[in-house]
Amino acid sequence: MKASACAKATGATKIIEIAGQDAELPEIRRRARYFASFVALAFFALGARLFYLQVVEGDTFYKLTSDSIVRTVTLPAVRGQIRDRKGRVLAVMRPSYDVVVTPHRITPAAFARLRAILGLDPAQADEGWERIEKERRRDRERSIVLAEDVSREAMAAIETNLDLAGVEIVATSRRHYPNGALAAHALGFMNEVSAEDLKRKKDEGYRPGDLIGRTGLERQWETSLRGQRGFEKVVVDRRGMRRADIAVADIVDGPTRRDPAAGNNVYLTLDLDVQRLTERALRAHRAAAAAVIDVETGRVIALASRPGFDPNTMSGRLSAEAEAKILSDRFRPLRDKTLNETFNPGSTFKVVSALAALEDKLVTPEERAKCRRFIELGGRRFRCTKTHLSVSLYEAIVQSCNVYFYELGARPGMMDRLAKYAIDMGLGAPTGLGINAEEGGFLPTEEWYREQKRRDPKHEGYQQGHALNTAIGEGSTRVTVTQMAVLYAAIANGGKLLLPQIVERVEAPDGHVVEELPPRVRRELSASPESLAFLRQALAGVVHETKGTAWKARLADIEVAGKTGTAQVRKVSRKNEAPVPPEEQNDHAWFAGFAPAGRPRIAFAVFVAHGGHGGEVAAPVAMEIVRGYFDAAAPADREAPRLGLLRRRARGVDRSNAAAPSASAAGHEAARP
Repeated sequence: MKASACAKATGATKIIEIAGQDAELPEIRRRARYFASFVALAFFALGARLFYLQVVEGDTFYKLTSDSIVRTVTLPAVRGQIRDRKGRVLAVMRPSYDVVVTPHRITPAAFARLRAILGLDPAQADEGWERIEKERRRDRERSIVLAEDVSREAMAAIETNLDLAGVEIVATSRRHYPNGALAAHALGFMNEVSAEDLKRKKDEGYRPGDLIGRTGLERQWETSLRGQRGFEKVVVDRRGMRRADIAVADIVDGPTRRDPAAGNNVYLTLDLDVQRLTERALRAHRAAAAAVIDVETGRVIALASRPGFDPNTMSGRLSAEAEAKILSDRFRPLRDKTLNETFNPGSTFKVVSALAALEDKLVTPEERAKCRRFIELGGRRFRCTKTHLSVSLYEAIVQSCNVYFYELGARPGMMDRLAKYAIDMGLGAPTGLGINAEEGGFLPTEEWYREQKRRDPKHEGYQQGHALNTAIGEGSTRVTVTQMAVLYAAIANGGKLLLPQIVERVEAPDGHVVEELPPRVRRELSASPESLAFLRQALAGVVHETKGTAWKARLADIEVAGKTGTAQVRKVSRKNEAPVPPEEQNDHAWFAGFAPAGRPRIAFAVFVAHGGHGGEVAAPVAMEIVRGYFDAAAPADREAPRLGLLRRRARGVDRSNAAAPSASAAGHEAARP
């Protein structure tokens, strides 16, 4: 009974288990369907993604893949040339060769051999190896330029040395100035673009390592000279080596090459011969400047500033020693003294004072003043160079009598009157030449002095003595050398204030003219022909009359008209300033004028820093320039109508001992052959 009961119980249990399993089957089947659906959905998504990548975006990813083996090589543009008015080359591109090193491939032994070939000194070698180690630590494949513009001998030695792994010669081009330092400030120089340049010119296609015009004409005409770079796409392997077995056109769409476009050529108004003789005339002076322009067109024939620099050196990799030497020079060789520095004009400013007095009827040419070597005003003595006794306006210009002009300056309202006429004659604002951050100079007025008083109670404000100093070109009056050349050109040509011009035209590489710059007149001076003729006659007397301040510097066969100037400088240092060296305590020397006096062709201004008296220092420099111009550059122009001063001197007649001419008489004589 017990066995039978156990069997029945066991059977019942099995029946219950089977019934439970049958009850779980629907749940299992349901879960299996969910899982199958999930797997199917996953495979569908994967298939869709593959379809998208291979079909929809296939071209895009193909291009990305091809770009990894296609390298775009930049084809640099040839920078345009700069030439003088006769077509002679002043700046050009020439072939150059650089030594390029791959840091992770070069060994110390190979670098030692390379150092010997290049002749690097210990400092240069240490600097070069530090650069190599720095790039190597970065684990980059990028190469670095170790030496620029190496000699052909060094290039041949490197190319034939099989042990110099990781070293190669790369052909490039380099800006070259065939005449060295000649006209350096006008031409300017180039150097590598900075991070600031790249940010400012990001839309103009500049890249790290590019060169850009930094000063002078190289900067002013950068856009025209630069040209446009090209490109070429090539296929390379994973090591960067070019593959000739694969055509790049089969891999990439669009153009595979664009030839570079050469820059335009800029033709200047400068004359290489006149520039050379002008700089030679300044050679004896450490700091000096000169500008020579055509009196009828305003075209700049020569523009010289000393000390200068070699743009070939400045356009390369400047050593720290060379840079320190240039920056420590007290006379600032990088500053253009014809445009970028201003000075007191001294007595060369007296033509402005004379014109203001004549035009406003403050004096007549015959009116005389007594010079006892000084005048007193407010307990202060304003001194002259000598005792001139009784002088007329004509004689005051010829003999440079300060007392006569002091008395003009003492007239009511003369300070503002001088500023007005000086502005009309082109002072107080840039001439418009447009290079080297041209300064405009400064012309003080009564209100300006009063404003200084309001700003600083310790300032003396306007005093009548300021007008006296301004009348002789001292005090706060500041001008540039180029401004004075333009001013004297306006006197010489009868009153046309010209816009000075240093670029004549721009030509494309094929020779057709892209842009031509004709002469331009800024305005006519507010001065009568009679007053200007009187000034021309008096300026000729400065040179060709025995009492003239430039008499000793005169030329025997060319009549030159001009005005000497001796501008005072500060003799002692102010508090907390470095002592003024003895050689910098001399006055500045000036001479500005035009030639020939009877039919002017050129106007000029010469400035010698700390040279001393204008008649003794600057005038001889100007005469050397004038003679050189008419002997070498324009011999046909030397035979010009004369004012008759040479003939009168031969007869023993000296205008300075005769009565001063009337304005009308001076105009008549100036026009007479």
